[in-house]
Amino acid sequence: MPGRWHALTVSLVAAFMTLLDTSIVNVALPSIERDLGASATSAQWVVSGYALAFGLALVPAGRLGDTLGRRRMFLIALSAFVATSALSGAAPTARLLVAARLLQGVAGGTLLPQNSGLIQELFNGAERGRAFGFLGATVGLATAAGPVIGGLLLAASAGPDGWRWRCCICCE
Repeated sequence: MPGRWHALTVSLVAAFMTLLDTSIVNVALPSIERDLGASATSAQWVVSGYALAFGLALVPAGRLGDTLGRRRMFLIALSAFVATSALSGAAPTARLLVAARLLQGVAGGTLLPQNSGLIQELFNGAERGRAFGFLGATVGLATAAGPVIGGLLLAASAGPDGWRWRCCICCE
């Protein structure tokens, strides 16, 4: 299939963003707590709620991709992820931020299994192994880069609302 490496690149960029959101918010928590007057419990839900919703969505989303089509589910999940990223960045209260992060986690957890399915569908033999290698590298890089990128974004966008750029960076 022509263009499969381009399709893989697009899906890996999306996977990178959803996985980046697991750890990027950690460095923004003090800023979020100050800006929104969030309690420690709310701040923990901002982080853990995303991861929980992400994990819970993985298996059902993989099955939906099998049933409805991986490309369709990828596009739906990507659209939802962008919208919920913007919603997170615009949240005026801690409660709304937690709700937006839960929805963002569902969107990210719906998007990620489509990557594995697309690799299975588009690649064979040694190329499939190489494609899964790129997916594995993407997972590792996104997880490690989150706190660093979060810190750079906070440093670049000084002020009480600096954390908002971190929340909606996926929309840019």
